Amino acid sequence: MDMKDQGSEDTIVGLKKMCLGLQSSDRKIRKEAYISIEKYLRSHSELSNQELRNIFSETYMYTLNGLRDKTESVREQAIEFVKFLIIDKLPINDYYLSYVFPLLVERIGSVELIEESEEIRLQMVKLLDAIITKYSNTNQLKPFLNDSVIILAEAVKDKFPLMKELSCRLILKLANALPRDFHCQAGNLIKPVLSCFGHQRYKIRVESIKAIGEIVMHCDHNGLNEVVGPLAERLFDQIPIVRQTVGQVAARWLLEYRDRYSFFHKILPLLLTGLNDEVVETRNEAAELWEQVGLQFQKENEKDLKDELDYLIDLPKYYPENIIRPNLGCRTLVKRNVSKLASALSRELMSWQEDVRVRCSQLLCAIVLHAEDGITQNLQSLLPAMYSAARDDDNRVVDNIIQASQLLGYFVRYNVWSDLIIPVIEDGAHYGHLIVLSGLVKGSPKEYIADFVEDISRVLAEDSICNSRKDKYQKEMIKCVEILSEKNSHGTNNSTGYYLFKIIVTTVALKHPNNETEISDSVFDSLRTGLKLETNQELWMLYTGRLLDRINKNPKLWTTVTDQACIFLTILSQSEEAFGLNLQSIHDILENVLDLECDAEMRLKTFYVLATSFEKKDLIFKRAKDLTKFLENLIQDIFVPSLVWRPGASAEAIRTMAAACLQHALMPSPEVDLFSDDTLRPVTEKLLPLLISLLEDASYRSRQIAIECLAFLKTLCCKKDMWNVDDLIKIYPEILKRLDDPTEKVRFSALRNLPIFLNSVPVEFKKANYRAHHELIIDTLLTHFDDDNEDVQNMVYDTLQEVAIINKKELLHKIDRHKPLLRNKKGCDKILESLEVLKIEEIE
Repeated sequence: MDMKDQGSEDTIVGLKKMCLGLQSSDRKIRKEAYISIEKYLRSHSELSNQELRNIFSETYMYTLNGLRDKTESVREQAIEFVKFLIIDKLPINDYYLSYVFPLLVERIGSVELIEESEEIRLQMVKLLDAIITKYSNTNQLKPFLNDSVIILAEAVKDKFPLMKELSCRLILKLANALPRDFHCQAGNLIKPVLSCFGHQRYKIRVESIKAIGEIVMHCDHNGLNEVVGPLAERLFDQIPIVRQTVGQVAARWLLEYRDRYSFFHKILPLLLTGLNDEVVETRNEAAELWEQVGLQFQKENEKDLKDELDYLIDLPKYYPENIIRPNLGCRTLVKRNVSKLASALSRELMSWQEDVRVRCSQLLCAIVLHAEDGITQNLQSLLPAMYSAARDDDNRVVDNIIQASQLLGYFVRYNVWSDLIIPVIEDGAHYGHLIVLSGLVKGSPKEYIADFVEDISRVLAEDSICNSRKDKYQKEMIKCVEILSEKNSHGTNNSTGYYLFKIIVTTVALKHPNNETEISDSVFDSLRTGLKLETNQELWMLYTGRLLDRINKNPKLWTTVTDQACIFLTILSQSEEAFGLNLQSIHDILENVLDLECDAEMRLKTFYVLATSFEKKDLIFKRAKDLTKFLENLIQDIFVPSLVWRPGASAEAIRTMAAACLQHALMPSPEVDLFSDDTLRPVTEKLLPLLISLLEDASYRSRQIAIECLAFLKTLCCKKDMWNVDDLIKIYPEILKRLDDPTEKVRFSALRNLPIFLNSVPVEFKKANYRAHHELIIDTLLTHFDDDNEDVQNMVYDTLQEVAIINKKELLHKIDRHKPLLRNKKGCDKILESLEVLKIEEIE
C-alpha cells in the first residue's frame, strides 16, 4: 500500500470515528458531529474524485440517515451537510444522487405528511433546487426526473406559501434542465400547479402561471385544453402583474407552441383581453407582445398575404383617428378565428359573474377592432349579448359595449346591422338596444349613414318606442337623438327633424323624476344645430302643428297620465311663439279636453298650464293669426261652461282654476290687442253674469279672482270705449258687498279694484238722477273708512278720491254729516283738505 492509499484509508477511518457521534443519543452530539465532518472535509481540499467516492461509500449510511432524525435541529444540520457534500464537494455523478433522491421522496414526496417542519421541507426543496442547478442539462439528472416530479407535485400543494412559490420556480428550472425529457412527466404537474392559481398571495399565483406556461410547452394538446380555462380566470385577478403574466404566457404559446395553429382560438383571448386592460402598463405590454405575434404570423404566411401586403397598405377611409390599426398578421389571425371566438363571447357576456362580463367586454372591443368587416357573419349571435351587456350595472362593461358598438358601426355597413337591430327595437325595445344603436350610428361615417338617418328616426319616433317613462331608457333615447342630429346632413328638407323633435318633446313630457337635470330645454340644442337653425323656437314653429295633429286622438278620454295629454301640456307651456301659429289646433284639443264630462283632474291641470302660458301673452301671441276669434271661441266654448256653478269639491276647484285662467287671458297686454271692436261686447255680455255670480262662490279664491277679472274686463272695455252705465250698475254693488267678505284677501282685492270701477265712469253716471247710487257708494265707503286696519283706511281714501270726481258735493255733505260719528276724524280732515284743493283747481 503506497502513501496515498494509506492517507485515504486514514481519512475514511477518521470520518468513521466522527460518524459514531451521529449515532449518539444526545442530539447536540449528533449535530456537532455533522459540523465536525463538514469542517474536516473542507480542510481536506486535496482529495481526489475517487477518494471522495470512497468516503461517500463508507459514510453515506450514517450521514444521510440524519435526514430522518427525530430532532428538527439535527435534520436541519444534516440537510446543510448533504447540500455541502453533494453540491460543493462531490463531482457530478448520478451515483450520489441515487442515495439522496429516495430520501427526499420519502420525506417530502409522499401524499402522507412525513416531514412535519415547514422550514425543513423548504430546506429540502432548496436542496433539490441546488441539485437541479448543478446537474442541469446533464445525463446524470435524467434518471431522477420522475423523482423530481413526484417531489414537486407534492411540494406545490404544500400549505407553506414559500414552498409553493419555490416549487413553481423549480418546475421552470427542471424543464430547462431537461428540455428533451421533461415532456414525459410534465402532465403530472398540471393539476398540482393549477391548485395554486387561487392562492391568496399574488406572488404564488404569478409563479404558478409561469410554471403552467412552461408545462404546457412540453405537453400534448390535452394539457393546453386543461389549463386554458383556469388561466382565463386569472384575467379577472385584481393584481395587474398576475394579468400581465397571463398575457406573457399566452404570447409565448402563440409564438412557440408547436401545435399553436390548432389552438389559436383558445389562446387568443388570453392576450387580446389585455389590450383593453385598465392598467396602462398591462395594455402597453400586451400590445407589444401581440404585435410580435402578428408579425411572426405574417411572416409565416407571407405567401397567402402577399397581395394584401403589397396593395392594401393605406388606412381605410375615415378610420378612427385615436386608434392605431393592428398589423396585417394580427388582423388576419383574428379574422380566421372570429367565428369560434364570437360564440364563446356571446355566452360569457351574459355571465352571472361581474368580472367575467368586464373582461369579455374588453375582449369584444379587441376582436371587433381586429376582425373589422370580418365580424359581419357573427353579428347575429353577438348583438343580443351586447344588448344585455349594455344594461350591466358595471359602467366598465357598458363603456366597452359602447366602444365595440362604435367600431362595429364603422366597419359594418348600415344595411347589414340595421336588418338585425331595427326589427328587434320594433318588437319591444329596452335601453340596451338604444345604447348599441347609438354606438352603431355614432361609429358610422356621416357620408355612409346620412341617407338612413330619417329611417332610423322614423322607427324611434313611433309611439310604442319613444313613449317611455323609464329613466335610463329616456336618457339613451335623448343620446340617440343627439347622435342622429349630428349625422343628419339634409337639414329640414325631409322629416328627420320632425321625428327627432317628436322624440324630444315626448321624452320631456314623460320625463322621469330622476332625469330632471339631465333632460332640460338644452336637449333641443343638438337638433337645432343639426338642422342649422338659429333658435330653438324655430323648431317649435316648424313642427308643433304636425305634432298637435299627431296627438289629437280622443282627447275626451285623456287623463293626467295619458301620454298624449302630457305632450299637449308640454306644448302649451313651452311652445311660446309656435302657440300663436297653431291656435285652431290648440283650440280643437282644448275644447275636448276641457269638456264638462272629461276627467276632472285633467281639466284642472290643463287650466293651470293654460293660465301659466297666458302669462306670456306678448310672446305666445306674437305671431298669432285670428287671435280674437281664438279668444272668443275659448271664452264661449270653454270658460263660459266651466264658470257655471255646479255642486261638489271637484267642480269648485275647477271653477276656481278656470277663473284664474280667464284672469290671465283677460289681463291687458301692451303688445297684443286681445279683442276686436266687434267681439269684445258679446264677450263682455257673456262673462258679466258668470263673474258676478262667482262673487258669491264658496271658494274665497274664486271670489277674489272674479273681482280681478271684472276689473280687467272694465279696462278692456274702456280702452275701446264700450263701458256703459248698465255695466257699472251691475258690477259696483256686488263689489261693495265684498267689502264685508269674511276673507280678508277678498276684502283687500275689492278695495284695490274699486277705484278702477269708479274711475272714468260714463258721463251719464255723474248726473243727478243717479244720486241714489252715489249715496250708496259714499255711505258704504265711509262705513269702512272707520276700519281699525290702516291699510283699509288708505284704500278707502283712494277710492273716495275717485268718488269726489263723480259727485263731490254729495261727498262733502256725507262727510260733514258722518264726521261726528266716525273715529277716523283725521282721515275725514285729510279728505276735506284734498277736496278743497280740488275746489281751488276747479276755480282756477
